[in-house]
Amino acid sequence: MGALLAKKTTAVSGFKKGDIVSGTITKLTRSEILVNISGKTEAVVLEKDRQLLNNILAALNVGDTVTVTILNPESDTGNAVVSLRRFMDEKAWTHLGTLAKSQEQIQVNVLDVTKGGYLIRLPNGMNGFLPFSHVSPTASTQPSVGKTVSAFLLDLKKEDNRIIVSQKQLLTDEEFTQVKKQYKKDSKETATVAAVTSFGVFVVLPFTTAKKEEKVVEGLIHQSQVSWEKGTDIAQVYQPGGSIDVKIIGFDDEGKRIDLSIKQLTEDPFEAIVKKYPVDTKVQGKVTKVSGGNVTVQLEEGIDGIIKKEKVPPTTMYEVGQSITVLVSDIDTKYRTINLSPVLLEKPMGYR
Repeated sequence: MGALLAKKTTAVSGFKKGDIVSGTITKLTRSEILVNISGKTEAVVLEKDRQLLNNILAALNVGDTVTVTILNPESDTGNAVVSLRRFMDEKAWTHLGTLAKSQEQIQVNVLDVTKGGYLIRLPNGMNGFLPFSHVSPTASTQPSVGKTVSAFLLDLKKEDNRIIVSQKQLLTDEEFTQVKKQYKKDSKETATVAAVTSFGVFVVLPFTTAKKEEKVVEGLIHQSQVSWEKGTDIAQVYQPGGSIDVKIIGFDDEGKRIDLSIKQLTEDPFEAIVKKYPVDTKVQGKVTKVSGGNVTVQLEEGIDGIIKKEKVPPTTMYEVGQSITVLVSDIDTKYRTINLSPVLLEKPMGYR
């Protein structure tokens, strides 16, 4: 009897709380999971987290070899109680690393919005973050709380439990180098409109990688590069799916994107205006606006000049619709403005 008791004690004391041991799954159901860890009896997996339990049932099968963490070497029923959480965690991070390397698209659920972006949940139940800077206007679904959107794994840091995702499939440095070999600055290209936003038009251009893979690179036509005319409603002019001619004006190495222009494909109409109204030209115009002391004068249809408030004589009042004679004092090419001075019959007191 003494020998039998000693044998039993040895078997039970073979494991202690916190030990990580290898075993084989012998039963796998929603109500019970058993693992053979070569103990006195099979170990029982204790898991109350529903998401983790779902992951276990989806990822494992009877006969699989796993590692378990001992929670209780021997329960009241005589079974060791173990956890698969550490094993599933390691398995999940390994899988995420594979997805990040392959840039395979995944579906994530938007949980909340913060100052810098969106809190998201991955299919395996792990949480991550989608920064505003990585929300792609070209994506078919834009993120909002409760929506499921497509994304790519961008940055993983297991020790900090950090998972960053992006809606943009960023090109590698090597791929973007290939883009710059295929497309040259100042060249004219045809692009496909992907999205129209308040700040510009996003397009895509095809390119071939060094491995002869066909991919696309994103391009941006900033609103300031759409038209020479101010106030153009780009949403009315450009529609997703349409083709447009663009000029390459630069490359964004950080964002792996091409900077484009539409307006630079045509001559700047302001250049013709400058030639027509050289400095010291005297011209008749009509006052169209008086605001903040400045006077806007229409020289002809579509062409305005400005009399700045410091040039307005202190005793002179202008009214909208009034015809006046002005002198072109200078041309501000940066702000594309014709500055005017009033033509005076005599110099008023205090005029600057």
